[in-house]
Formats: sequence, structure tokens, C-alpha cells
Amino acid sequence: MSVDQLEQSVLKLKPDERRRFFDWLFDHEDELVGPDYLHPEVQAEILRRRDEVPAHPEKLEPWTGTAERVRARLHEIRRGVEDSPQILN
Repeated sequence: MSVDQLEQSVLKLKPDERRRFFDWLFDHEDELVGPDYLHPEVQAEILRRRDEVPAHPEKLEPWTGTAERVRARLHEIRRGVEDSPQILN
């Protein structure tokens, strides 16, 4: 089967079947493309973030309190609080 045929077949799937296929691809990524493969866009984003740290140290936040802020925001989301102040951006 060619890549074009595979692509056409995937696009014909129902949304829930596409998600299931996507989950399968994600679970088998290392087998399919190797453990060291990174999509070029993912690699570019990692490098951008790496370079941003020394270039803009003022953007960094201390770890202290981060877990608590994340937990609080997740609880808000779980409760469905949409109009609460943004704790996490």
C-alpha cells in the first residue's frame, strides 16, 4: 500500500476511528520511525525553547509554588470554572 493510499484510507475513517488510529501510531512511534526520531517541527521547538532560556532569563519562574498553581488550575478546570483568573497561561 502506498502512502497516498494509506492517507486516503485514514481520511475516510470516522473521527473516533481516526483518534484510535492516532493513539495506535503514538503508541508504536518507536517501532515505526525509531526511538531517536523527532519531527523537524518538534525539534525546532525544543531548540527554540533551549535558546530562549539564556537569551531571556527574566521570563523564567522559580519552581517554588508551581506544583500548587498547576493543581489549583486543574481543580478549577475540573469544576468548570471558566471565568476565574488565569493561574496558568
